[in-house]
Amino acid sequence: MSLACPRKELELAQGRSINGVIPDLAPERGFAALQVQLERLQEFKGQDCRTVHSKETEWCHLTEKLIIRTFGNLSVNYKNFSEAKAVGSLFRGGKHQALDQKYFEDRINAYEAMLRSTIEELRLDLPTAGIAGVHKPGDQYEFYRDVTTCLKIGTKEIFVVDPYLSTEIFDVYANAITRAVAFRLLSTKVPPVVITLANKYAAGKNFQFRTSTSIHDRVLFADSRVWLIGQSLKDAATTKPTYIVEHDEPPMRSVYEKIWYTATVII
Repeated sequence: MSLACPRKELELAQGRSINGVIPDLAPERGFAALQVQLERLQEFKGQDCRTVHSKETEWCHLTEKLIIRTFGNLSVNYKNFSEAKAVGSLFRGGKHQALDQKYFEDRINAYEAMLRSTIEELRLDLPTAGIAGVHKPGDQYEFYRDVTTCLKIGTKEIFVVDPYLSTEIFDVYANAITRAVAFRLLSTKVPPVVITLANKYAAGKNFQFRTSTSIHDRVLFADSRVWLIGQSLKDAATTKPTYIVEHDEPPMRSVYEKIWYTATVII
């Protein structure tokens, strides 16, 4: 069942679907997309409103669609977005340059405040960060579910370290990573068929792939969090027990960033 279903049912129960749009984006998808829009918004700060007018308009249209798809067009969140959008009304140009600039800056601040509160609200609806931990033989689905939960937590970057890969990394797991999230993959022994799929996946422009003989463990980084994994993703929990355990991020990150820096580039 989609994680968006409870919200859809709430909209129906409140009668909002009669004249409104029912949200169809799961919380983790809306969270990731709006995080990207918040980062893009920062690029407008300190700019001349005349030079970024078209970019602001484009940003506004996309953000509005994402808010509607995540919360519906009759939600408080969409009302807050509309109020931020209305700050200073429309760009008028000409002799009103100073006033346009002031309204532009006020509008950017209003957008930022709205997005930050919206993102924090969505954070409460994200998949639980609690992972089962130990998986016995035969718990392949439970293992998959926990790994994809970790992958969906990432809103900026996913970094997977696994010495032994199969096509499952793309066929099964990569679908949990939105294209707005940077994806790095570090391995040791890479079959040709995996490289073939990697090249196809790389067309999405969010992917880097390297190899190194300096790795042994399986590690998954999602933004500032990291999990150690007992077995390779390709055959975990098939015939032997395995585990997924969260670890302190800073020391792990520095170790694997050094290995990544010296690794051989595939893509």
